[in-house]
Amino acid sequence: MHDSLDPDSSAAWQVRLFKKSLTKQAKLKNLQRLLSPTQGKICLDVGGDNGVIPYMLRRNGGQWMSVDSSNKAVASMRNLFGEEQVALIEGAELPFEDNSFDTIVVIDYLEHIRDDALFMKECHRCLKSTGELLINVPHVKSFSVIRGLRHLLKLTDEKHGHVRPGYRQHDLYAISKNGYDIVESQPYGGFFVEFIDTWLQFAAGNASPHPQSPTEAKGVMMDQQDLRKFAKQFRIYSILYPFLKIAKVLDALFPFTNNHYLVVKAKPRPWNERKGVLMRDGRSIADATINTRIGSASNLTDPKNNRSSA
Repeated sequence: MHDSLDPDSSAAWQVRLFKKSLTKQAKLKNLQRLLSPTQGKICLDVGGDNGVIPYMLRRNGGQWMSVDSSNKAVASMRNLFGEEQVALIEGAELPFEDNSFDTIVVIDYLEHIRDDALFMKECHRCLKSTGELLINVPHVKSFSVIRGLRHLLKLTDEKHGHVRPGYRQHDLYAISKNGYDIVESQPYGGFFVEFIDTWLQFAAGNASPHPQSPTEAKGVMMDQQDLRKFAKQFRIYSILYPFLKIAKVLDALFPFTNNHYLVVKAKPRPWNERKGVLMRDGRSIADATINTRIGSASNLTDPKNNRSSA
């Protein structure tokens, strides 16, 4: 599909960068792994940023619509998909009728909006009863070297437009409990690739020809116009790509570090507002079930008993 693209087209620039980004490739791979066939279905992607992940998802077939809260992201995706296939949204509300979609894929969007529970309700409203919801988010851990490095380099949540650093699995259970069953989840994103990618983000940010607009809800982002201006940085990325491949091998040797992102698949059920039931130690039942062996949850007191520190 992309072999016939105009070399200077928006899509060609996006695919070119995608081929040099192991982090984006890993994101797509893990979304694809959980995504049911989309041929003949009506699908929505939310938070597609500069559009390369939605572009790749469209290769699976189906009729797709894209939405984002960033004017820059919407402009970039409209160059890829056309005016009618992309809409600008604000916060948690979706401008679609009930039961509009068979599939909704949320790509790094939840951490950008304040009322994430309302957004989950909106997705439920727009999903068909037989549909599915995929969500990709940063994975919050009790301790993270990568997060510390990003703060040291001033690649903060605020700079990226995050209102929260990310989610643990029980956080996603908490905001989906009223109308979804989470049927599958997968952590991914190894330490070594993330380490190199963080330095690349830092270098790209320092070389930016224009500052990010404070009105942009999605924080730092490069579109195809930026990529033309970043020709030198793109060549540096290409030079460093072999080191990223080595880092990928190291991550395979140390699989316990593959937990910087989290993708989950959920199925809708009738919406029913539920009050949270807490255990004696203050944890929810979902948290206890996820972090302990079923049957022994009530005997444990450490709510962080198996979170990785890599």
